[in-house]
Amino acid sequence: METLNLENYKGIIFDLDGVIYDITDAIKKAVEDGVEKYKLEVKIDDVLQEIAHLIEEIQHYPVPKIILNSYDLLKVEFLKDMSYMNKLRIAIFLFNQFNEYREDSTIFDGIDILIEDIDKKDLKLAILTNNKSQYAKEILEKFNLTKYFPTIFGFNDVSEVKPDPEGILKIIEKWKIKPEDTIFIGDMSTDVDAGKAAGVTMVCVASGLAKREDLQEHNPDFLVDNAKELKNLLQL
Repeated sequence: METLNLENYKGIIFDLDGVIYDITDAIKKAVEDGVEKYKLEVKIDDVLQEIAHLIEEIQHYPVPKIILNSYDLLKVEFLKDMSYMNKLRIAIFLFNQFNEYREDSTIFDGIDILIEDIDKKDLKLAILTNNKSQYAKEILEKFNLTKYFPTIFGFNDVSEVKPDPEGILKIIEKWKIKPEDTIFIGDMSTDVDAGKAAGVTMVCVASGLAKREDLQEHNPDFLVDNAKELKNLLQL
C-alpha cells in the first residue's frame, strides 16, 4: 500500500461528515421514510449520494430562501418527473427526517485515535465542512475532539462552498503555509474537486455515501476505504 510521509507536511484539513462523523445510517433512514411516505419508485442505494448532496445544499438556507432557490436545488434525477410542489415537499421532508436521525449518529470506529496520533506529530489541524461551523463545533464537543481542531470553517465562513477551493485556501492562508504543505481528507467528489483545485494533497476516504468508482473518476491523490486504511496511509 502507498504511504504518505507526514514529515513532508505542516497541516491536515478534515471534512467532518463522512470522514469523522458517520451520517450514513441517518441518510438511509431518511430516504427509507421518504420512499415509504411518498411511494417513490427508486432503489435506495442508487439515490443516497444525490440525496446527501441535496440535504447538504438545503441546510445552507432558512426555509424562505430554500423556496427562492428551489429551482436549482431540486434539479435532481430522482425527482425529475414530479411537480414543483411535490419536489419541494419531499426535499424538506427528507431534510427534517435526516436531522432527527442524525442525533443518533456517531464517529467512525478508530477515527478519534487517528486524530490523536496526528496531533502528536505537531501538525496543524482544521475542519472544513459544507455545514455550519457551529454544527461542527457541537459534533466535535460531543465526541471530545474539540481540542484537536482550533480552526473550523463552515459554509458561513466562505462565500463559495466545496467544490470551490475557497475554504481550503482560506485555512492555508490563516496557517501561513503553502498548498503543497497541506493534506485535505474528504469523502465526496466535491471534496476531491476542491482539494485538486487548491493544489493540496487530496486523500479521499470511501467511508461515506459516495461510491468508490465515482470517487476514482475524480482522481484523488490517494483513495482508502476506512479509518484503518487511512491510518496505514499516514503511517500512524
